[in-house]
Amino acid sequence: MDLAEEIEGDCGEQVKKGFLDTRGRAVRRVFAALFLIVFVALGVFLVYQYKAGSFRDAESFKSYINSFGYFGPLILGVIQCVKVFYAVIPGLIGCIAGASIFGAFGGFVCNYLGICAGSILAFLLSRKLGYALMRMIFSEKKIKSYERWMSRWTRHYPIFLWIAICFPFSPDDFLCYFSGLTQMNFKKFVLIILTAKPWAILAYSLIFGDILS
Repeated sequence: MDLAEEIEGDCGEQVKKGFLDTRGRAVRRVFAALFLIVFVALGVFLVYQYKAGSFRDAESFKSYINSFGYFGPLILGVIQCVKVFYAVIPGLIGCIAGASIFGAFGGFVCNYLGICAGSILAFLLSRKLGYALMRMIFSEKKIKSYERWMSRWTRHYPIFLWIAICFPFSPDDFLCYFSGLTQMNFKKFVLIILTAKPWAILAYSLIFGDILS
């Protein structure tokens, strides 16, 4: 039994096969090579910035965003979006820096749009490309581990997902990828993200926007 069958059997969700799941080994290898090049290139840039101290803490991240001038809000949103592929930048630092630089409202808008865009992107990539993509980002051990944990919420997965997304320390990036493999309706997923994501971000924006302004 392969991984797709295991998840389908335990979660009760009929999973979708992605583009890469239905293609031959040669196509998978070509895509894996291209994906790896982009992934590594962007990763090297982020790691370089991290080692340079740009993402060390909220204050250094604030200075980094400020260095882009008028493009600062866009850069913050893009970083929060691509963060879904990497764990280099904690989302909390972006929320703190955004509130400090652009105020509670401005910081909330930048972070909310960027994080929601990243979550939806993860869902769409996973739905289109399938398990092959997940295996490039997560270890199979981690996938199976979370799958066993999530199987407890088989009949109420949308409710579980909404509650989990609300919490700031849940594995929300993984959940977005995983949800793309199920039969969950795209509109329902977007609704869950748009209504569950703002609360923690709003709280951080109000708290740190008031403290650091």
